[in-house]
Amino acid sequence: MNRLRIGTAMAALFGVMALAVRWGSPYAPAVKPVLEIEEIWAIEDAREESDAPLVTALESNGMRLGYDAQENTFYCSVGLDNGEEWPELRLSAPGAKGVQLAFADDYTYDWCADAVRDGVAYQILTYTQTEFAYAQIVFTGLPIVTLSTDGELDYADMDAQVTLASPDGALAAKAVAHLRGAGSRFSEKKSYRINFVHGPKNSGAVAEVPGIGRADDIILLAGVMDDTLMRDRLSWDVYAMIAEESEPYGPRKTQYVELLVNDRYAGCYIMMEPVDDGEELLKRGANAPSTDSVYRTAQIEYAGERPYVENPMREGSIYELYHAPAAGHEFDALELYLALEQLPRDEAHDAAFERLALEVIDLASLLRYDLLVQAGGMSDNVFNNMYVIARRENGRVTYSFAPWDMDLTWGRFKEEESGEFYHGLFSFDVAQRMIEIDAGGVTRRMLTDMWASLRGRVFREDVIRQLVDGYTRELDDSGAYARNALRWRGEACAADGDEIVSFAGEHFAALDAIFAAYAP
Repeated sequence: MNRLRIGTAMAALFGVMALAVRWGSPYAPAVKPVLEIEEIWAIEDAREESDAPLVTALESNGMRLGYDAQENTFYCSVGLDNGEEWPELRLSAPGAKGVQLAFADDYTYDWCADAVRDGVAYQILTYTQTEFAYAQIVFTGLPIVTLSTDGELDYADMDAQVTLASPDGALAAKAVAHLRGAGSRFSEKKSYRINFVHGPKNSGAVAEVPGIGRADDIILLAGVMDDTLMRDRLSWDVYAMIAEESEPYGPRKTQYVELLVNDRYAGCYIMMEPVDDGEELLKRGANAPSTDSVYRTAQIEYAGERPYVENPMREGSIYELYHAPAAGHEFDALELYLALEQLPRDEAHDAAFERLALEVIDLASLLRYDLLVQAGGMSDNVFNNMYVIARRENGRVTYSFAPWDMDLTWGRFKEEESGEFYHGLFSFDVAQRMIEIDAGGVTRRMLTDMWASLRGRVFREDVIRQLVDGYTRELDDSGAYARNALRWRGEACAADGDEIVSFAGEHFAALDAIFAAYAP
């Protein structure tokens, strides 16, 4: 056991444990203060060591801890900003009749921040009149989410129980859960979607989710396409700097958590509020769900059960239906956009393209989305993971654009031959064609003005560095990144976002030169 600080906080520990004993019940024995080594030896000498754990459930301040049955280890969230002091803990074992518990290691000898960062595992001795066994407890700086089901999760909804415990609050809810994701579906580390429910018929419910707020569902992203676990979160935080949360399909709230699924440690995840199409359309007005349609680009190999039409300009790419007001006419609102894409790229058709584009494209939305894609090197967010929102008003359709899953970004891909970062433009054909022909005589001016504004306040290396440093602190100081790496890569290591910052600095400079050529 680490001995980082000797002889401090013993009185506090005994006080906490005394309160736990006083407030406990016969069915929830409290974890007692640390035993002297002679007492531990006496307990072991008088009993047989059990082959199975004597306790598989612990609570801290009334909230169930995460438990890994394979490692016989409990996980307790204490936050990141404790320094050398430990927060007040009241640990108890609900339902553990006839079992007594006591710390065999005195965690208060160690600074809280150091023990959390280093992932120190402290032993708890559990014993009855005839048996004894040991369990471990690890203190983490991130919220702990537990997901429990009666069987192995797949892509169909399954009844579940969900808890979330953090210093900022707690949640215990009934839910239905299923696996989610396209490219990640073949990875051992899975992503999940959780919908909160209530009642015997599993009617939808709203829960107060610490770190997210009121939500009827959450997504837990595994980050299997990004070893840094930072790119998706960085993209959403950057998007929040250029778009309003109140606009349809605006930025999502995200935070890091550690997840346990059916009593097995699953690793570090990004918890995020998903998109609810009805709620998003209502941001434009009460009548929008009855007029507007929503589509999302995807790869046909990952198509689910949603209706779709193929993208005529790119083999294997499709447009999935997410919302349409009229059955039987689900893709009517997409026809003008498809027609725009299919107009041949030559001078003979440029005039027709320009007329139609200016009529149906929300130019500000298009250029903002294009600059997000270009600045973040988002190779996967045009022919995949891009929302096309068709707004219908006064008989006219107007298209706007918004992102989804943004993990293949910020230098995630490099040029195959050289292994260097790719610093050119990423293909968004409709946007690039409008820029090349300077549609309406205003497109280039809007683009360069918008780039100058965003370059001055968002697309800056120091801004990206500050965000990445924040993620690094959360991942490392919580101990979560090292545990995740040990779980899925077989060895613990530290988080490293330097490659992201390096890409951003080089790429922003490269875009400066590219967009300078478009300046009027």
